[in-house]
Amino acid sequence: MIKTDPELEAKKHDMSVRSMYFSRYLMIRYFSAAYVFTNLFWFIFAISYRDIVASIVAGILLALILIASIEQAGKWHKKDTDLKFTTLYYGVQLIFNVLLATACYSPLGKMFFPFITTIGVAHVIFTVLIAGILGCVLVLKRVQAIQSGKDKYLRAIKTFERNRQ
Repeated sequence: MIKTDPELEAKKHDMSVRSMYFSRYLMIRYFSAAYVFTNLFWFIFAISYRDIVASIVAGILLALILIASIEQAGKWHKKDTDLKFTTLYYGVQLIFNVLLATACYSPLGKMFFPFITTIGVAHVIFTVLIAGILGCVLVLKRVQAIQSGKDKYLRAIKTFERNRQ
């Protein structure tokens, strides 16, 4: 019969609990990674087209999502559910996506997306913006559920903590 060290078992359990709390934010982290790359590419294209307005907007959104990503990574060390920068970023991104989607086919769209040269490119940009709107809504709903303690993972975590498996 193999004996287990109670202290080692307690550390394993604590690490499992920490991982479970951190996993509550998995969907948010995946969406954040997608927004980092989307805003980064937009920023690079805007700079290469020497579009000051688009570069500033894309740069601000890129900086905000990087701050939100750091906040999310910090959840590994803290169990609190405070996601003020993540909520701020996704609210701002949602507003910009709605505004940009409505302007996509107008002359204003060319100001923010100087690389829109054909209607096909405008369709692609519009589709990305609509997907971004849906992503923002999903993330904001998830953040609200986590902050109010109504996410489905919390019950499982609490059960796991009580059972000390």
